[in-house]
Amino acid sequence: MSPPDKQLVQLPTPGQITRAIGIYLQHAYPGGPPASASRFLPPEGFEPGLWLMSELIERDPPDSPLEQVRSFALRLGNSNYPHMKLRLSRPPREAMFVFSVDSHDAVLKASPGTPCEALEQLKRGNAALTQAISLALDAADLPTERSYLRRKLRQAKASKDSSPD
Repeated sequence: MSPPDKQLVQLPTPGQITRAIGIYLQHAYPGGPPASASRFLPPEGFEPGLWLMSELIERDPPDSPLEQVRSFALRLGNSNYPHMKLRLSRPPREAMFVFSVDSHDAVLKASPGTPCEALEQLKRGNAALTQAISLALDAADLPTERSYLRRKLRQAKASKDSSPD
């Protein structure tokens, strides 16, 4: 299926993006974010499409135009791991984008026979932080993977309930 037309791409509002970044940073850096995180704070009055397409934001596919982007990622990190990301992803066959958190640590593996408790502790901490941020984004009524999936389940149930037997 071809990607949605450019005019159909539904990006979060500036307020939603700013709130999502604030929630993420609040949880990821309990003592306050490092100065380096300020580069990810969008300027006042920003236009989401232009800001998300800037060199600062990672996108997939990397060189695609806005209407073909599947996801945007802000590598905001956390106090223990610099690679964690706030992600904006487009669900399959949708024009909208939803927020999620990518701990970006699945690729970390300890060599066989080496102690891996510190690595496993990092992954557990990242998983707990990912869950806390995700729940806070959802509680703030931001478009999240979780709220998207709940809506799709309700739609499927309503469709099933309204179909003739």
